[in-house]
Amino acid sequence: MPDAARIKAVCEACFDANEDDCSKFARAVAAGLGVSLAGSANNIVDTIEGVPGWVALDDGVAAADAAENGKFVLGGLRGSDQANPSEHGHVVVVVGPPLAHGAYPSAYWGRLGGGGQRNQTVNFAWNAEDRDSVSYASHDL
Repeated sequence: MPDAARIKAVCEACFDANEDDCSKFARAVAAGLGVSLAGSANNIVDTIEGVPGWVALDDGVAAADAAENGKFVLGGLRGSDQANPSEHGHVVVVVGPPLAHGAYPSAYWGRLGGGGQRNQTVNFAWNAEDRDSVSYASHDL
């Protein structure tokens, strides 16, 4: 199975048990792909922005391209960096196109308390004030 299809399959397999927490979902998908990932959403953003092995991506278009080409791609925003600061950040697993509005890739994510989304564009994961501030990074499988 090509890596892009494998990533979607792992997202599907992990979704029901982890859709109540974005970081738990991201960690479960990472584990299913053999990638080490730990901590809260804020910790995960720290990881993708500075830990060796993660490659920063310019924007959602680059994130969609990397995911389509079989990279494990995460997007995230620390709670303190949100327009309305919170102790909780948010992370998503990007799975590629289609893009919404030419900018926002498709992804899976959990949400604290439930209401995660499957294969939905990330403009629904963050509000209009935050969605252009998301950091994206890829990791080889």
